[in-house]
Amino acid sequence: MTAQFKNVVTEIDTTGSGQLLLRCPAGKVILIKNIIVQNENASSSSFFLAFEDNSENTSSFPIQAGTISAGNGTLLRVPLVLEENDELRWQTSVADQHINVHYVQLDNGTKQRYRMICKSLTTADSADSFITCPAGSTMIVNFVQFFNQSGSTASSNSFTITDSSTSTTKIIDKGAITNNGSASFNRAFVLESGDSLNFTPDEQPMTVYASFLEIRNPPIRGQ
Repeated sequence: MTAQFKNVVTEIDTTGSGQLLLRCPAGKVILIKNIIVQNENASSSSFFLAFEDNSENTSSFPIQAGTISAGNGTLLRVPLVLEENDELRWQTSVADQHINVHYVQLDNGTKQRYRMICKSLTTADSADSFITCPAGSTMIVNFVQFFNQSGSTASSNSFTITDSSTSTTKIIDKGAITNNGSASFNRAFVLESGDSLNFTPDEQPMTVYASFLEIRNPPIRGQ
């Protein structure tokens, strides 16, 4: 798996819509190490970080929002992944946003592959199995984030895991997410074949983003 360490150094001056920072080339996967943003405008910047998951939808969905005061910066350092033709976008309310993205670009693997999913959940009070481990694989999920776009506080959300071998579903976490707020889980979840991670949003729409490593299980030799 060939690794190329690369960067994007740019300035975003267009406001009010998501601007392309990075698109993953064909046959590659990108692991983003960090995103550094410096607001050189005289006014505070309201921002959205968004992803387009090309395998799910051609629309981009925000996964994080915030404010950067004039003359200050922010550092986003989480394990973010882009697969082939996926896009990373930044939306700002003011110009003069100095941005640099640091990442490693890898060839797509066959036995092991870094992957992501970013989708909009549009049905409230209904469990969505946003990741299900396929037959013959094991998944190591290292980052999950839920972002509330509903316009109001989602007061009663539920994040669960299902063990398919016992048909058991248990709660990982539950609680409220404010409008334009997020709940993040920067930890490892291991999924065996058929297992799933699920989210029941109290309001909609809600964006879910997850990055993970999919490992094809080796064949078991006869004894």
